[in-house]
Amino acid sequence: MPLLNGSTDQLRQYVPVTITYTAEALLPTLEATQARLLDRFFGPAIASQFEELVNTASQALSTVERQALHLARSAVARIAFAEHVPFAEVQIDDIGITVPAMEGRKAAFEYQTNKLTQTLLERGWSELDALITLVASQTEIFPTWPDSPYFQEHQDALFKTPAEFSRYYPIQDRWLTFWALRPFIRAVEEDRGVAAVARIDELAPAVPEATRALIRRKLQRALAYQSVIEALPNLSVEIQGVNLQVNYSSQYGNTQYYNAPGKEQLSWLLDNLTRQADLAWRTYEDSLTAVLAPNAFSDSTSLVYSTGAVTLL
Repeated sequence: MPLLNGSTDQLRQYVPVTITYTAEALLPTLEATQARLLDRFFGPAIASQFEELVNTASQALSTVERQALHLARSAVARIAFAEHVPFAEVQIDDIGITVPAMEGRKAAFEYQTNKLTQTLLERGWSELDALITLVASQTEIFPTWPDSPYFQEHQDALFKTPAEFSRYYPIQDRWLTFWALRPFIRAVEEDRGVAAVARIDELAPAVPEATRALIRRKLQRALAYQSVIEALPNLSVEIQGVNLQVNYSSQYGNTQYYNAPGKEQLSWLLDNLTRQADLAWRTYEDSLTAVLAPNAFSDSTSLVYSTGAVTLL
């Protein structure tokens, strides 16, 4: 059962098409996108549950169910339309492939359709991210979430969302950038994060939770910068100021508007990232050393936190 019925009115809730747009041609892409996204992240049980929500009267749905259905529809509609854009730009018939023309109107420039595609994808994946977070937090409503294909990775991840990662390295909450970085984040989490978190957990109950939370934040900063260092040689990137972002179009093989940074720029960025990562790792280690010191939490001593290491007074 499709989450979207292919009507123009319904599609306009998620994509700003005009009232004269005929959504019927988009139906195959909507259905394919729905199947791909739901199966990949949630599995058949939750996919069926979403389809059941479509057949349930809105007033009979709980607030969480209505929100989940809205997010699922939004993600499917926007990602599907982004995939449909290249076909919407042309007409395919027995004559061949032509560009539609109408008096008083002209086709959008390529940079405009590229920007539209990028925006649709970014917003669509962000809605999917919100949907994953919602489903993971509502297991009483979605009891089969632990059986989902994406459950274990989401469960084990120290950075579950782009918003969490952006607190430590500025990717501006972009889901596409986060998804491109995810293999490298996962590797760093597994190689260094798991053992580091275990060291923090071992501090309980002697060390207060607030102190352990502070040390975890220092660790996450180190992990974030280390992840970007690992990713840098393997991704097409753009440099803005001192920060890096993944070039969106390069993920899809379109590099027409992409000017790769030179070796000197990349070398400078890598050196800068390495210095910051080294500082973050030292700060994390110094924080652990400080709380493990004798009498760290005695009545006569207190911990003072700065932007650097933890010091004892």
